[in-house]
Amino acid sequence: MSPSWKDAWQEALYGPEGFYRRPEGPAGHFRTASHAAPEALAEGIARLASSVGARSIVDVGTGRGELLTALLPIAGQELWGVDVVGRPPGLPAAVQWAEGLDSLAPEAFDGALVIAWELLDVVVMDILEIDETGRPRTVLVDPVTGREQLAGPPASIDLEWIESWWPLDQLEEGDRIEVGLTRDRFWEDLLRRAPNAVAALCVDYAHTRATRPEQGSLSGFRAGREVPPRPDGTMDITAHVAIDSVAAVGGRTVECTTQAQALKQLGVTDPELLDEGGLGGFAWLLQEL
Repeated sequence: MSPSWKDAWQEALYGPEGFYRRPEGPAGHFRTASHAAPEALAEGIARLASSVGARSIVDVGTGRGELLTALLPIAGQELWGVDVVGRPPGLPAAVQWAEGLDSLAPEAFDGALVIAWELLDVVVMDILEIDETGRPRTVLVDPVTGREQLAGPPASIDLEWIESWWPLDQLEEGDRIEVGLTRDRFWEDLLRRAPNAVAALCVDYAHTRATRPEQGSLSGFRAGREVPPRPDGTMDITAHVAIDSVAAVGGRTVECTTQAQALKQLGVTDPELLDEGGLGGFAWLLQEL
């Protein structure tokens, strides 16, 4: 039997031969704000870090450290990068590195601004589909072909999350649910690791209860192009974040807006970062800890 999307997705991105371990790194396949305009973005983040009184900046899911490299000449804070790979070649020595959160020294979080930039969209989760009886069923996927089939019902804990955040009453046969419980737990765990941090920032593709996508948002990206998602390790696989659900498990929300609006307030003028139809349309969730 084929695995669930959650299991196949995990192996495809983070397994021994997974996408995020490939030598070209994420920048070889897609552009984030830190690839598009690293200097302009760094200026905004440096201002944010200063405004919240941060002594360090911890960038979780930092890719190959592009944002931190841009921050180094202008930020007065200690800089930490965390990702699933070892320290990238050529990363400036002043940027500290941890391979995975479990390897990060707890004191790195003291007085920190914690950043998760386009990270939660690649925290894997179960994909469900409404069957002909109106009930949600787990979607299985063949990692090689991408072919899908429906299996049994989701776990009761997933049904509890759905009741709160993605209700079934307006869904029809073929509609999909992307169970954001794993993202909530990731964010909750990250903040629990950082009890002495001052603030946490999540920036990502996102939706709220009023704008959930009926057919879901699961997508693949390879070599700069959007492609049908197939969990074979050759492409990034992403799905938008239920940002309202994430916000509910974190600290006190200071700001939940778009990236464009937040960066404007921080004095950023780069047009690509401020494009509401592109990078500027991402959700920007800032929470006090």
